[in-house]
Amino acid sequence: MESLFRILIIVAFLGIIYYYAGPNAKQHSPLEGPSIVQKPILENKAIIDNEDALTRPTEGLSTYIGKSSKDILSTYGRPTRIDKTPFHYKWWVYHNKDGFKMFGIADDTVVQVYTNSLNMNVAPYEIGQVLGDIYRMTIIDSEVTAQIDDNIYMFAMNDYDLHSRILVKFQDIFAQLYIDTETEKLIGIRYLDKKTLVTHKPYEMQFIGEMIHAPAPSSYHQLYIHQANAAQLADLTNVFREQYGLLTLVNDSMLNDVAMRNSENLFLQSTTTQQTESSDISLKDRLSALDIQFKSASEITATTYIDIVEAMHGWLNSKEHRKVLLDEGFTHIGTGAYMDYYTQILVTKNGRDVSGMQ
Repeated sequence: MESLFRILIIVAFLGIIYYYAGPNAKQHSPLEGPSIVQKPILENKAIIDNEDALTRPTEGLSTYIGKSSKDILSTYGRPTRIDKTPFHYKWWVYHNKDGFKMFGIADDTVVQVYTNSLNMNVAPYEIGQVLGDIYRMTIIDSEVTAQIDDNIYMFAMNDYDLHSRILVKFQDIFAQLYIDTETEKLIGIRYLDKKTLVTHKPYEMQFIGEMIHAPAPSSYHQLYIHQANAAQLADLTNVFREQYGLLTLVNDSMLNDVAMRNSENLFLQSTTTQQTESSDISLKDRLSALDIQFKSASEITATTYIDIVEAMHGWLNSKEHRKVLLDEGFTHIGTGAYMDYYTQILVTKNGRDVSGMQ
């Protein structure tokens, strides 16, 4: 009996050692998007719609803004998929050997386009262009106005915006230039029309007239938005990894489930004072509970960003989260989204076995 007791003690001791010395799983603090303030001007104060707009490009992706979706189909063919959004448009996502790009389509009209691919024509800029060159060729003002009918909207950029997500006014359209603050290079660009910019409200804003709000999606519609956002997280992560010379990650359906549950739990925690069932369960335990084998894992989260594009660029400009996204050792990825809570789980597995993956 005494020998059996000693054996049990040794087994328990070895189990404790294995748990703490086994696979490493890190959880990183959530990254919160910028706090955006919108306020009407109640005083008798005029906002002047500035006229210092750049000439609209005659080539490149921005020329599709305002054109028919048929023009997109005739040039690029059918999209890889069509994603629902909480706004007035759907994303047409193209992810193929020609590069990655997304067109926002509303009522069969292109209202915005985004890309982070090196080989896309984003004239007058280039993906990879240094910030100094952009400053020399662009009229940059910390305050940018947009006028829709009799309504005037003024967006104000802070110092961080002016170095990481610059708003530029062209004739009839706008550009958001997403800068890598570490390399000071352009790594993504979004062209969009006035209505889409105002609906997004990506910067602090004052306005005279009526505010434009996105219609609230139905609960049924929202489920598809969650799925679309999760897919975009995986897409953008892999395109960025390619841009930085890293291997792409294998999409793992089981990791997707873990990431989705985490995003849902984060949302529930934000709306109630009660702890959710898995709020105190570590990433390591959540992965082990599903018998997910891994050598190392990291989980990053974000919230209060207007969409996946903004969240991804936020992560890349956060030293803590950037280190995870651009870790060359990771092999697999799981993504999940619930409302405006986004989760990515990146893991290292033995080899790159894709059995059971999608």
